[in-house]
Amino acid sequence: MKKRMMSILLLATMVTGLIAGCGSTKKEAKNDDDVVTVTWMTSRPVDGEIDQVMHEIADQYSKEKGGKWKIEFETTADRPSYLQKLKTLIAGGNMPDIIDIDADPYCQELVDAGMLVDVKQFLKDNDRYDDFYPIALKYQEFTDGSMYTLPLEYHVEMTWYNKEIFEQYNLTPPTTMDEWLNVCKTLKDNGITPISVDGVDRWPVQRYLAMLPFRETGNDFIINLRDGKEKMDSETGREAAEFMKEMGQYFNDGFAATDYATAQSMFLDGKSAMYYIGDWEIGAMQDAYKQGKIDYFYLPTIEGAKTQPNEFCINSGIGMAFNAETFDEKTKDFILYVIDNYGKLYAGKQQMSPIKTDLPDDVEYSDLYLKIQEDMQSTGENFLKPWDTYLDSNTNTVMQDNLLLLASGDLSVDDFCKLVDDSIAEYTK
Repeated sequence: MKKRMMSILLLATMVTGLIAGCGSTKKEAKNDDDVVTVTWMTSRPVDGEIDQVMHEIADQYSKEKGGKWKIEFETTADRPSYLQKLKTLIAGGNMPDIIDIDADPYCQELVDAGMLVDVKQFLKDNDRYDDFYPIALKYQEFTDGSMYTLPLEYHVEMTWYNKEIFEQYNLTPPTTMDEWLNVCKTLKDNGITPISVDGVDRWPVQRYLAMLPFRETGNDFIINLRDGKEKMDSETGREAAEFMKEMGQYFNDGFAATDYATAQSMFLDGKSAMYYIGDWEIGAMQDAYKQGKIDYFYLPTIEGAKTQPNEFCINSGIGMAFNAETFDEKTKDFILYVIDNYGKLYAGKQQMSPIKTDLPDDVEYSDLYLKIQEDMQSTGENFLKPWDTYLDSNTNTVMQDNLLLLASGDLSVDDFCKLVDDSIAEYTK
């Protein structure tokens, strides 16, 4: 608690400097011929669908009504590098006009220091709140219901499976956790790698740790764990760790050193039977799905589950946040223009839009896209929110790094739980 308070006090000092006029990155017009430039520091794949659509909208806006105003994109796709650079800029009193950030503890510090725009209020004041899918907005909220980030994507996560391998061993897509473990055991007993995993990026492994607690408590366990009101060394926490340890024996050999592309290639090449990833990989999965080689299933459930079978990991990704000090009328107008035009353009690139929109008539959508889109229309109200958005950065690193050891059998459940609990105790004291 003391550490968080010190961070908030430091940020409050910074925002005082911003108010005094030393922190804005916006290039204000000094005379009538100057162009006002808004900076967006973004962490998206360069030339990815979001990047393409936002550049298109920015160009379109400038042509239609931009006048002497433009937006400059500064992209750092590597998330750790991006966050380090962002924190350095903000600590130096040079916060960009628009940033990408999750609704995580660091974002909360910026909010507490008065540095970010209340996006929920902005949307409601401008009659745009209901333009979004409810879960897409709910994902961006803090646990108190406040919201300071705007979503630009919308995803469901699922486990893809190789139909040919499943049929060969008379397996069916599991609907319960016990069935899933039995499927994995059967595959391993027959010399098949059950699951390929990207261990390099850590978060895919962390998803497995979150699965049982979500079925048992929704997001209550991780919220209470973060706040120091719950322990990893509790019944729910230990069950999660035991599940993680058991599932780990079914991951591909050397999974801790396996990167995103390799894990996916293993699955698509038939070298593993299952692979957990989200709908953002529709493009990669399309051919194999069309050929009838693969399909997917959502998070299996448990007896007495608090959450329903149609409730699983749904997210709207990293959000846009706005510098409260430089959020002027022109920038507000641009963001409203984005909201009004983004949905159809983004969906036109066969992506799931967080903004409700009719699909463009001139785009031929795959059966896989339409199937997943239909799934998304019938999800429940609860969703598994990734744990890395809840935890402080140090605890998240401790958890993710040691998960690799836990899953590989090189760390005991007792030791793993103690490491996590010690880190949270240090953060909350």
